[in-house]
Amino acid sequence: MKIYISADMEGVTGVTHPQDVIPGRERFDDFRRYLTADVNAAIEGAANAGATGFLVNEAHDGMRNIILEDLDERAEVIVGSRKPLSMMEGFEDSDVAFFIGYHAMAGVGGVLSHTFNSSLAVVAVELNGEPCSEARMNATLAGTRNIPVGLVTGDDRTCEEAKSLYSSVKTAKVKTAIDRYTARCIHPKRAVEIIRGAAEGAVKEVSSLEPYALDPPHTFTVEFATASTAAGVMFFPEIERVGERRVSIAHDDFETAFKMFIGAMRMASFDPDYG
Repeated sequence: MKIYISADMEGVTGVTHPQDVIPGRERFDDFRRYLTADVNAAIEGAANAGATGFLVNEAHDGMRNIILEDLDERAEVIVGSRKPLSMMEGFEDSDVAFFIGYHAMAGVGGVLSHTFNSSLAVVAVELNGEPCSEARMNATLAGTRNIPVGLVTGDDRTCEEAKSLYSSVKTAKVKTAIDRYTARCIHPKRAVEIIRGAAEGAVKEVSSLEPYALDPPHTFTVEFATASTAAGVMFFPEIERVGERRVSIAHDDFETAFKMFIGAMRMASFDPDYG
């Protein structure tokens, strides 16, 4: 069995501030160690249950955060940010997807909640008319290849969403959100124990997992903080301006819609108001 791990960082225990996940800042090296340990715990747990292949995709910011020499030797890792499928690069040949260190969507009260743009340029994202997190759109992409989500780790809001969407998914709650910048966190060693057990359970009960799938057409609707940002992403023929600060991206093929969404997010990241 091949396990695909998409590894973000805001959902690691102790992380409560943007400074915690920015390279070069005071606590960054601590939290990248915790992230690496969380990924290793997921690999170990899955291996204990019989999984034999592991591909890790760096999915946070510049996507160069995991400490390579400390990563489980059984895994390969995709490093770097120029990826056609961004947080889901390389997922296609896996059997089960794990989302490690994930966070809640833009507009809700989870720790460092956002959707693809952490600068707050994006107010909200919808997929087919419903609020959409990074996890939900990534799960939908996995579902196009009949790959289920087996494990999600992060704060309570992230885990609650996962349980509401993905059949029989295992979750590992490593902190409870009090505010967007405040959380009640468990010890990193305890986080590793919980993640290891959840990963083992996901593989042992793999037959109960089901891919997360949506019927076409697939429509991303993005609300930006400014009308200027909305105007600045109108470079794809399929993007429609549906309000002063809202744009819509629609396509019958989800992967195509997903790639157009990523392209729009990359253009939005250059908004001078948000750096």
